[in-house]
Amino acid sequence: MALKIVSSSRSDKGKVRASNQDSGYSGVNLYIVADGMGGHAGGDIASALATQHVAKVDDVYSDSDTATTALLDAMKEANQNLSETVDKFGYLAGMGTTMDAVLFTGDIANIAHIGDSRVYLLRDSQMTQITKDHTFVQQLVDSGKITEEEALYHPRRNVILRVLGDTSEEPEFDIHQLEVRVGDRLLLCSDGLCGVVPTALIEENMKLADLDEAIELLIDEAKEYGAPDNVTVLLLEVREAVDAADLQQPITWLGSAANEIVIKPNSAGRILEVFSPIRWLEAIRDAGRKESFYSVNDPALAKAIGEFGGKVRSWRLRGIAFFLALTLVFGSALWGIYSYIQTRYYLGVENGNVAIYQGIKESFGGFGFSKLYQESNVQLTELPEFQQELILKSISADSLADAQAKLEQIVESAKNG
Repeated sequence: MALKIVSSSRSDKGKVRASNQDSGYSGVNLYIVADGMGGHAGGDIASALATQHVAKVDDVYSDSDTATTALLDAMKEANQNLSETVDKFGYLAGMGTTMDAVLFTGDIANIAHIGDSRVYLLRDSQMTQITKDHTFVQQLVDSGKITEEEALYHPRRNVILRVLGDTSEEPEFDIHQLEVRVGDRLLLCSDGLCGVVPTALIEENMKLADLDEAIELLIDEAKEYGAPDNVTVLLLEVREAVDAADLQQPITWLGSAANEIVIKPNSAGRILEVFSPIRWLEAIRDAGRKESFYSVNDPALAKAIGEFGGKVRSWRLRGIAFFLALTLVFGSALWGIYSYIQTRYYLGVENGNVAIYQGIKESFGGFGFSKLYQESNVQLTELPEFQQELILKSISADSLADAQAKLEQIVESAKNG
Protein backbone atom coordinates (compact mmCIF):
# COMPACT_ATOMS: atom_id res chain seq x y z
CA MET A 1 0.00 0.00 0.00
CA ALA A 2 1.40 3.36 -1.05
CA LEU A 3 1.62 5.99 1.69
CA LYS A 4 1.76 9.75 1.57
CA ILE A 5 2.88 12.25 4.20
CA VAL A 6 0.69 15.28 4.84
CA SER A 7 2.42 18.00 6.82
CA SER A 8 1.93 21.35 8.49
CA SER A 9 4.76 23.48 9.83
CA ARG A 10 5.54 26.82 11.40
CA SER A 11 8.40 28.66 13.06
CA ASP A 12 8.07 31.62 15.45
CA LYS A 13 10.76 33.68 17.15
CA GLY A 14 8.80 33.64 20.43
CA LYS A 15 8.26 36.47 22.89
CA VAL A 16 11.82 37.05 24.06
CA ARG A 17 14.37 36.41 21.34
CA ALA A 18 15.25 39.28 19.00
CA SER A 19 15.61 36.94 16.00
CA ASN A 20 14.73 33.41 14.94
CA GLN A 21 17.76 31.11 15.11
CA ASP A 22 15.71 27.97 14.45
CA SER A 23 15.53 26.47 10.97
CA GLY A 24 13.23 23.93 9.41
CA TYR A 25 12.52 22.13 6.17
CA SER A 26 9.29 20.39 5.14
CA GLY A 27 9.95 18.63 1.85
CA VAL A 28 8.81 15.68 -0.23
CA ASN A 29 10.35 12.80 1.71
CA LEU A 30 12.56 14.72 4.13
CA TYR A 31 11.67 16.82 7.17
CA ILE A 32 14.11 18.75 9.36
CA VAL A 33 14.13 20.90 12.50
CA ALA A 34 17.33 22.58 13.71
CA ASP A 35 17.90 24.86 16.70
CA GLY A 36 20.92 27.15 16.33
CA MET A 37 23.09 27.89 19.34
CA GLY A 38 25.73 30.52 19.93
CA GLY A 39 23.45 33.57 20.14
CA HIS A 40 24.95 36.48 18.23
CA ALA A 41 27.96 34.27 17.48
CA GLY A 42 25.93 32.78 14.65
CA GLY A 43 23.26 30.34 15.79
CA ASP A 44 21.03 31.47 12.93
CA ILE A 45 23.82 30.90 10.41
CA ALA A 46 24.61 27.46 11.83
CA SER A 47 21.04 26.16 11.68
CA ALA A 48 20.42 27.63 8.22
CA LEU A 49 23.67 26.32 6.68
CA ALA A 50 23.13 22.84 8.10
CA THR A 51 19.47 22.64 7.13
CA GLN A 52 20.00 23.89 3.57
CA HIS A 53 22.82 21.41 3.06
CA VAL A 54 21.04 18.35 4.47
CA ALA A 55 17.88 19.21 2.50
CA LYS A 56 19.79 18.29 -0.69
CA VAL A 57 19.26 14.58 0.09
CA ASP A 58 15.47 14.92 -0.15
CA ASP A 59 14.98 12.17 -2.73
CA VAL A 60 13.53 8.70 -3.31
CA TYR A 61 15.67 5.82 -2.00
CA SER A 62 15.43 2.10 -2.67
CA ASP A 63 15.71 1.06 0.97
CA SER A 64 16.08 2.43 4.49
CA ASP A 65 19.78 1.67 4.86
CA THR A 66 20.63 3.61 1.71
CA ALA A 67 18.48 6.53 2.86
CA THR A 68 20.01 6.53 6.34
CA THR A 69 23.53 6.48 4.92
CA ALA A 70 22.75 9.43 2.65
CA LEU A 71 21.21 11.33 5.55
CA LEU A 72 24.15 10.73 7.89
CA ASP A 73 26.70 11.61 5.22
CA ALA A 74 24.90 14.90 4.58
CA MET A 75 24.79 15.74 8.30
CA LYS A 76 28.50 14.98 8.67
CA GLU A 77 29.22 17.18 5.65
CA ALA A 78 27.12 19.94 7.21
CA ASN A 79 29.19 19.64 10.36
CA GLN A 80 32.39 19.97 8.32
CA ASN A 81 30.96 22.99 6.49
CA LEU A 82 30.26 24.71 9.80
CA SER A 83 33.81 24.09 11.00
CA GLU A 84 35.24 25.47 7.76
CA THR A 85 32.97 28.52 8.03
CA VAL A 86 34.29 29.24 11.53
CA ASP A 87 37.87 28.86 10.26
CA LYS A 88 37.13 31.49 7.60
CA PHE A 89 35.06 33.80 9.79
CA GLY A 90 36.62 33.65 13.24
CA TYR A 91 34.00 35.79 14.92
CA LEU A 92 31.52 32.93 14.44
CA ALA A 93 33.49 30.69 16.80
CA GLY A 94 31.23 28.67 19.06
CA MET A 95 28.27 28.45 16.71
CA GLY A 96 26.42 25.17 16.40
CA THR A 97 23.03 23.61 15.90
CA THR A 98 20.91 20.68 16.93
CA MET A 99 19.17 18.68 14.23
CA ASP A 100 16.39 16.14 13.87
CA ALA A 101 15.83 14.81 10.35
CA VAL A 102 13.23 12.30 9.20
CA LEU A 103 13.64 10.74 5.75
CA PHE A 104 10.83 8.42 4.59
CA THR A 105 11.33 5.30 2.49
CA GLY A 106 8.01 3.54 1.95
CA ASP A 107 6.59 2.77 5.38
CA ILE A 108 9.85 3.45 7.25
CA ALA A 109 10.68 6.75 8.93
CA ASN A 110 14.48 6.98 9.08
CA ILE A 111 15.33 9.37 11.91
CA ALA A 112 18.74 10.96 12.63
CA HIS A 113 19.02 12.92 15.88
CA ILE A 114 21.62 15.10 17.56
CA GLY A 115 21.06 17.68 20.33
CA ASP A 116 17.91 18.49 22.28
CA SER A 117 15.27 19.03 19.61
CA ARG A 118 12.80 16.16 19.65
CA VAL A 119 10.69 13.74 17.59
CA TYR A 120 7.41 12.38 19.01
CA LEU A 121 5.12 9.67 17.65
CA LEU A 122 1.37 9.75 18.14
CA ARG A 123 -0.19 6.31 17.54
CA ASP A 124 -3.64 5.17 18.63
CA SER A 125 -4.02 8.40 20.63
CA GLN A 126 -0.85 7.66 22.65
CA MET A 127 2.20 9.90 22.34
CA THR A 128 5.73 8.49 22.65
CA GLN A 129 9.00 10.40 22.67
CA ILE A 130 11.22 8.77 20.04
CA THR A 131 14.45 10.72 20.55
CA LYS A 132 16.40 11.30 23.75
CA ASP A 133 18.00 14.66 24.54
CA HIS A 134 21.78 14.86 24.35
CA THR A 135 22.01 17.08 27.43
CA PHE A 136 23.69 17.13 30.79
CA VAL A 137 20.42 16.96 32.72
CA GLN A 138 19.22 14.01 30.62
CA GLN A 139 22.29 12.10 31.78
CA LEU A 140 21.36 12.90 35.37
CA VAL A 141 17.79 11.72 34.75
CA ASP A 142 19.01 8.50 33.11
CA SER A 143 21.29 7.78 36.08
CA GLY A 144 18.41 8.34 38.52
CA LYS A 145 20.09 11.31 40.20
CA ILE A 146 17.24 13.69 39.41
CA THR A 147 13.66 13.46 38.20
CA GLU A 148 12.20 14.81 34.95
CA GLU A 149 10.58 17.59 36.98
CA GLU A 150 13.86 18.55 38.64
CA ALA A 151 15.53 18.67 35.23
CA LEU A 152 13.25 21.57 34.28
CA TYR A 153 14.82 23.94 36.81
CA HIS A 154 18.33 22.48 37.04
CA PRO A 155 20.94 25.28 36.68
CA ARG A 156 22.70 23.30 33.92
CA ARG A 157 19.58 22.45 31.94
CA ASN A 158 20.87 24.33 28.86
CA VAL A 159 24.12 22.36 28.54
CA ILE A 160 24.14 20.27 25.34
CA LEU A 161 26.58 17.38 24.90
CA ARG A 162 26.19 16.73 21.16
CA VAL A 163 25.74 19.25 18.34
CA LEU A 164 26.74 20.01 14.78
CA GLY A 165 29.19 22.89 14.60
CA ASP A 166 32.34 24.43 15.97
CA THR A 167 33.52 21.58 18.19
CA SER A 168 36.53 19.28 18.22
CA GLU A 169 34.25 16.26 18.58
CA GLU A 170 33.09 14.06 15.72
CA PRO A 171 29.29 14.25 15.67
CA GLU A 172 27.52 11.21 17.12
CA PHE A 173 23.97 10.57 15.95
CA ASP A 174 21.12 8.48 17.30
CA ILE A 175 19.43 6.52 14.51
CA HIS A 176 15.86 5.21 14.57
CA GLN A 177 14.19 3.27 11.77
CA LEU A 178 10.53 3.42 12.67
CA GLU A 179 7.85 1.48 10.80
CA VAL A 180 4.86 3.77 10.35
CA ARG A 181 1.27 3.06 9.43
CA VAL A 182 -1.78 5.00 8.30
CA GLY A 183 -2.99 7.32 11.04
CA ASP A 184 0.40 7.81 12.71
CA ARG A 185 1.58 11.32 13.41
CA LEU A 186 5.16 12.50 13.90
CA LEU A 187 6.02 15.78 15.61
CA LEU A 188 9.42 17.41 15.11
CA CYS A 189 10.07 20.38 17.37
CA SER A 190 12.79 22.58 18.82
CA ASP A 191 13.10 22.89 22.59
CA GLY A 192 11.21 26.17 22.37
CA LEU A 193 8.17 23.87 22.48
CA CYS A 194 9.18 20.70 24.34
CA GLY A 195 11.34 22.59 26.84
CA VAL A 196 8.48 24.88 27.82
CA VAL A 197 5.09 23.27 27.23
CA PRO A 198 4.09 20.28 29.41
CA THR A 199 4.09 16.93 27.59
CA ALA A 200 0.39 16.38 28.29
CA LEU A 201 -0.53 19.59 26.46
CA ILE A 202 1.67 18.70 23.49
CA GLU A 203 -0.09 15.32 23.25
CA GLU A 204 -3.53 16.90 23.56
CA ASN A 205 -2.89 19.29 20.67
CA MET A 206 -1.33 16.58 18.50
CA LYS A 207 -4.69 14.81 18.52
CA LEU A 208 -6.59 17.67 16.86
CA ALA A 209 -8.06 16.62 13.53
CA ASP A 210 -6.81 19.63 11.57
CA LEU A 211 -3.00 19.72 11.30
CA ASP A 212 -2.83 23.48 10.72
CA GLU A 213 -4.98 24.13 13.78
CA ALA A 214 -2.81 21.79 15.84
CA ILE A 215 0.34 23.67 14.80
CA GLU A 216 -1.20 27.05 15.60
CA LEU A 217 -2.30 25.90 19.04
CA LEU A 218 1.09 24.37 19.83
CA ILE A 219 2.75 27.71 19.04
CA ASP A 220 0.11 29.49 21.11
CA GLU A 221 0.76 27.13 24.03
CA ALA A 222 4.46 28.02 23.90
CA LYS A 223 3.52 31.71 24.02
CA GLU A 224 1.19 31.10 26.94
CA TYR A 225 4.22 29.74 28.80
CA GLY A 226 6.26 32.83 27.95
CA ALA A 227 7.92 31.58 24.72
CA PRO A 228 11.43 32.34 26.04
CA ASP A 229 13.00 30.72 22.97
CA ASN A 230 12.32 30.32 19.25
CA VAL A 231 9.64 27.73 18.49
CA THR A 232 9.67 25.49 15.41
CA VAL A 233 7.11 22.75 14.91
CA LEU A 234 6.53 20.24 12.07
CA LEU A 235 3.53 17.92 12.33
CA LEU A 236 3.38 15.00 9.88
CA GLU A 237 0.51 12.58 9.30
CA VAL A 238 0.77 9.24 7.47
CA ARG A 239 -2.10 8.67 5.06
CA GLU A 240 -2.91 6.25 2.27
CA ALA A 241 -2.05 7.56 -1.18
CA VAL A 242 -4.97 7.23 -3.59
CA ASP A 243 -3.05 8.09 -6.77
CA ALA A 244 0.33 9.40 -7.88
CA ALA A 245 -0.80 13.02 -7.53
CA ASP A 246 -1.16 12.48 -3.80
CA LEU A 247 2.57 11.88 -3.55
CA GLN A 248 3.38 15.45 -4.56
CA GLN A 249 4.02 17.62 -1.49
CA PRO A 250 4.87 21.34 -1.37
CA ILE A 251 8.29 22.32 -0.02
CA THR A 252 8.45 24.77 2.89
CA TRP A 253 11.50 26.44 4.42
CA LEU A 254 11.24 27.69 7.99
CA GLY A 255 13.03 30.17 10.24
CA SER A 256 16.57 31.19 9.29
CA ALA A 257 16.73 28.57 6.52
CA ALA A 258 13.99 30.46 4.66
CA ASN A 259 16.41 33.34 4.08
CA GLU A 260 19.50 33.81 1.96
CA ILE A 261 22.60 33.24 4.09
CA VAL A 262 24.84 36.30 4.12
CA ILE A 263 28.02 36.08 6.21
CA LYS A 264 29.87 39.33 6.80
CA PRO A 265 33.61 39.26 5.98
CA ASN A 266 34.43 40.54 9.46
CA SER A 267 32.82 41.18 12.81
CA ALA A 268 32.25 44.92 12.26
CA GLY A 269 28.50 44.52 12.30
CA ARG A 270 28.71 42.39 15.43
CA ILE A 271 30.84 45.05 17.14
CA LEU A 272 28.17 47.63 16.46
CA GLU A 273 25.69 45.31 18.12
CA VAL A 274 27.93 45.08 21.20
CA PHE A 275 27.78 48.83 21.60
CA SER A 276 24.01 48.90 21.22
CA PRO A 277 22.11 49.32 24.52
CA ILE A 278 19.37 47.10 23.07
CA ARG A 279 21.90 44.29 22.55
CA TRP A 280 23.12 44.71 26.14
CA LEU A 281 19.59 44.33 27.45
CA GLU A 282 19.03 41.28 25.26
CA ALA A 283 22.28 39.70 26.45
CA ILE A 284 21.35 40.19 30.11
CA ARG A 285 17.82 38.94 29.51
CA ASP A 286 19.00 35.84 27.64
CA ALA A 287 21.92 34.97 29.91
CA GLY A 288 20.04 32.34 31.89
CA ARG A 289 18.60 30.71 28.79
CA LYS A 290 21.62 30.63 26.51
CA GLU A 291 22.52 27.11 25.44
CA SER A 292 26.13 26.01 25.63
CA PHE A 293 28.03 22.98 24.35
CA TYR A 294 30.26 20.82 26.53
CA SER A 295 32.32 17.95 25.15
CA VAL A 296 32.09 14.77 27.19
CA ASN A 297 35.84 15.17 27.75
CA ASP A 298 35.63 18.86 28.62
CA PRO A 299 36.91 19.75 32.13
CA ALA A 300 33.99 22.18 32.34
CA LEU A 301 31.58 19.24 32.17
CA ALA A 302 33.42 17.48 34.98
CA LYS A 303 33.14 20.69 36.97
CA ALA A 304 29.40 20.86 36.25
CA ILE A 305 29.00 17.29 37.46
CA GLY A 306 30.96 18.16 40.58
CA GLU A 307 28.72 21.15 41.20
CA PHE A 308 25.74 18.82 41.16
CA GLY A 309 26.87 16.59 44.02
CA GLY A 310 23.36 15.25 44.44
CA LYS A 311 22.11 18.61 45.65
CA VAL A 312 19.64 19.67 43.01
CA ARG A 313 16.93 19.90 45.65
CA SER A 314 19.07 22.32 47.64
CA TRP A 315 19.26 24.55 44.53
CA ARG A 316 15.51 24.61 44.50
CA LEU A 317 15.44 25.45 48.20
CA ARG A 318 17.99 28.18 47.61
CA GLY A 319 15.76 29.61 44.93
CA ILE A 320 12.79 29.58 47.29
CA ALA A 321 14.91 31.13 50.06
CA PHE A 322 16.13 33.84 47.69
CA PHE A 323 12.55 34.59 46.64
CA LEU A 324 11.44 34.82 50.27
CA ALA A 325 14.40 37.06 51.14
CA LEU A 326 13.63 39.29 48.17
CA THR A 327 9.98 39.44 49.20
CA LEU A 328 11.02 40.35 52.75
CA VAL A 329 13.31 43.14 51.55
CA PHE A 330 10.67 44.48 49.18
CA GLY A 331 8.00 44.27 51.87
CA SER A 332 10.25 46.02 54.39
CA ALA A 333 10.92 48.79 51.89
CA LEU A 334 7.21 49.26 51.27
CA TRP A 335 6.51 49.30 55.01
CA GLY A 336 9.26 51.88 55.50
CA ILE A 337 7.77 54.10 52.80
CA TYR A 338 4.27 53.68 54.23
CA SER A 339 5.48 54.48 57.76
CA TYR A 340 7.17 57.64 56.55
CA ILE A 341 4.07 58.73 54.62
CA GLN A 342 1.98 58.37 57.77
CA THR A 343 4.13 61.01 59.52
CA ARG A 344 3.14 63.56 56.87
CA TYR A 345 0.00 65.74 56.89
CA TYR A 346 -1.58 68.32 54.64
CA LEU A 347 -4.59 70.66 54.48
CA GLY A 348 -7.23 69.97 51.88
CA VAL A 349 -10.99 70.06 51.34
CA GLU A 350 -13.64 67.62 52.59
CA ASN A 351 -17.37 68.24 51.94
CA GLY A 352 -16.53 71.84 51.08
CA ASN A 353 -14.77 72.39 54.42
CA VAL A 354 -11.09 72.79 55.21
CA ALA A 355 -9.71 69.51 56.58
CA ILE A 356 -6.53 67.83 57.78
CA TYR A 357 -5.36 64.70 55.95
CA GLN A 358 -2.77 62.21 57.12
CA GLY A 359 -0.33 61.06 54.45
CA ILE A 360 0.46 62.64 51.07
CA LYS A 361 -1.92 63.87 48.43
CA GLU A 362 -0.29 61.94 45.55
CA SER A 363 -1.75 58.66 44.29
CA PHE A 364 -0.45 55.84 42.10
CA GLY A 365 -2.40 53.43 39.93
CA GLY A 366 -5.68 54.56 41.48
CA PHE A 367 -4.41 53.99 45.02
CA GLY A 368 -4.28 56.97 47.37
CA PHE A 369 -1.75 57.49 50.13
CA SER A 370 -3.79 59.59 52.55
CA LYS A 371 -6.84 59.47 54.78
CA LEU A 372 -9.07 62.10 56.41
CA TYR A 373 -7.86 62.98 59.91
CA GLN A 374 -9.98 65.97 60.91
CA GLU A 375 -12.68 68.04 59.21
CA SER A 376 -13.15 71.65 60.38
CA ASN A 377 -16.25 73.84 60.31
CA VAL A 378 -14.59 76.39 58.07
CA GLN A 379 -16.06 76.39 54.60
CA LEU A 380 -13.62 76.92 51.76
CA THR A 381 -15.79 79.66 50.26
CA GLU A 382 -15.45 81.74 53.46
CA LEU A 383 -11.75 82.23 52.81
CA PRO A 384 -9.97 84.75 50.59
CA GLU A 385 -9.35 83.55 47.03
CA PHE A 386 -5.58 83.20 47.49
CA GLN A 387 -6.15 80.91 50.49
CA GLN A 388 -8.74 78.88 48.57
CA GLU A 389 -6.23 78.30 45.77
CA LEU A 390 -3.52 77.24 48.23
CA ILE A 391 -5.80 74.77 50.01
CA LEU A 392 -7.12 73.31 46.74
CA LYS A 393 -3.51 72.63 45.78
CA SER A 394 -2.97 71.36 49.36
CA ILE A 395 -0.84 72.92 52.09
CA SER A 396 1.72 70.43 53.38
CA ALA A 397 2.70 70.12 57.02
CA ASP A 398 5.69 68.45 58.70
CA SER A 399 3.67 67.00 61.56
CA LEU A 400 0.19 66.82 63.06
CA ALA A 401 0.97 69.75 65.33
CA ASP A 402 2.13 71.78 62.33
CA ALA A 403 -1.06 70.92 60.43
CA GLN A 404 -3.27 71.83 63.38
CA ALA A 405 -1.42 75.14 63.81
CA LYS A 406 -1.94 76.03 60.16
CA LEU A 407 -5.61 75.08 60.39
CA GLU A 408 -5.97 77.29 63.47
CA GLN A 409 -4.48 80.22 61.54
CA ILE A 410 -7.02 79.68 58.78
CA VAL A 411 -9.88 79.51 61.31
CA GLU A 412 -8.73 82.81 62.85
CA SER A 413 -8.42 84.47 59.46
CA ALA A 414 -11.97 83.36 58.63
CA LYS A 415 -13.29 84.81 61.91
CA ASN A 416 -11.51 88.10 61.32
CA GLY A 417 -12.88 88.30 57.77
